[in-house]
Parts: sequence; structure tokens; C-alpha cells
Amino acid sequence: MAAYPGGMSLKITLLGTGVGIPQPGRSQAAVLVESDQQILMDCGAGALLRLDQIGASMESLDTVLLSHLHLDHVSDLLALANGRYLADMPGLEVFGPVGTEDYIRSARRLYPNLSEMDVAVRDLNPMDSLALKGFDIFAEEALHSVPALAFRLEAEDGVVVYSGDTEPSTRVAALAKDADLLVHECSFPEPFDVTNHSTPKKLGSMIKNCGVKRVVLTHLYPQAAGCEDQMAEQVIELCGIPTIVGWDMMTLSL
Repeated sequence: MAAYPGGMSLKITLLGTGVGIPQPGRSQAAVLVESDQQILMDCGAGALLRLDQIGASMESLDTVLLSHLHLDHVSDLLALANGRYLADMPGLEVFGPVGTEDYIRSARRLYPNLSEMDVAVRDLNPMDSLALKGFDIFAEEALHSVPALAFRLEAEDGVVVYSGDTEPSTRVAALAKDADLLVHECSFPEPFDVTNHSTPKKLGSMIKNCGVKRVVLTHLYPQAAGCEDQMAEQVIELCGIPTIVGWDMMTLSL
């Protein structure tokens, strides 16, 4: 499913738009960003299947950014590393919030075969920046129940911001300033009153002065089923930014 057709120099594919609760059409969190090279943001359950379904090569996918370490964002990470190892591919680079190095270290203790895999891990802090795969990447603190990061990826052809899981946050709003595309979680419809996550009206209020050009909503709980169009409209009403609800394997081009 394609949206916002345009040039193909920068392509964003929503591999997983759901949460830890199974639901039709929504696997767990994962976003693939492609320019000349690829970066995967989060790697929840179903990510590898979705990669195969869109015809993406696992061989070229060797860099993963993790927003946080909840299971619905990391379930397929070890499977990806193991798959590359079994296929005799080069190692995997993983970047995530504080605790990511410990997570991989613990996984190696649980699964002895992981000691054979080449996985390089680096913990990131809010406001860290790095250059990877042709992107300038900036990390910022997200508001969630565990240490969490949002990411801004800048390339010659555009700017993409991914919120991960977060309550509406002024720091995430600042990270998204003037972005071409904001992929932001919107877990529950109105009138749910939640913590650690976003709802349409709170999100719309947060980004109304950010200069973001387009928004796609992701990380939807089953409670959002049937409310998708209304959720997008509520965001638009408050911020005036073109907004749609994402589905698995939706592709957006900048």
C-alpha cells in the first residue's frame, strides 16, 4: 500500500504498526528506512516475515536502531542476528538506549550459540548523534515506562523522525521540527486517558507548531480498530498537518 507518492530516493516502509497484543494486519513495531543503504528502527515480532514479504534482502540489513527494549520492539532482533549468522553474513550493528548492551550480554548467556554471532552493540543517550549508512542520526529522550529514545534521520533527500513509544513530549516535538515525515505512535483513540503513550488530541496539540510536513500514526492497540480515520482527522484538526494511519507494509516516499 503506497501513500504520498513521490520520488524514491528516500523510502520508509512500516513493517510493523501494532503492539504486543496480536491483531489482524498489524505485526509488532518495525520501520525500514532506505536510501542508498538501509536502517531498521525497532525489530518486533513479525519484522523478518514482513521483510521477506516486501522482497527486502536480509543481507543488506546490518544496522538496527532500537527505541527501547520492550518485547514488542525487540522480539525479532535475535532472530535477525541468528539468521545472518546461519547465512554466513557479516555481523550486525545495534544501537539503543542505555541497557541495550546488557540486554545483548544477557541474551548471549541464555543462548550459547549467540556467542558465535558478530553483534556490535552501543548504548546511546539522549542528544547523542552519529553518522550511519548515509544518514545523520540524532537521538532524543522519549517519555515511556523504561529508558526510551526517539530518532531523527537526516539524509540529502529528506528528514524522517520516529517517536518510538512515548507520551506527548516537548523534546520529541523539538526533534521533529521541520521534518518531512513524522512516524509517531498513537496507541489509543479518544477518549482513552493513558500514560506512556499518545492519543490523537494530545499528539495533534504537541506538533501543531513543529513545521512537520506529514504524519503517519503507528503502534495502534486493538482498541483503535474501527477508529483509524477518526484518529487521523483529530490530529489534523489540531495541527493542520496531513496525517494518515499506518498499516503493515505501507510505503512512504520522500
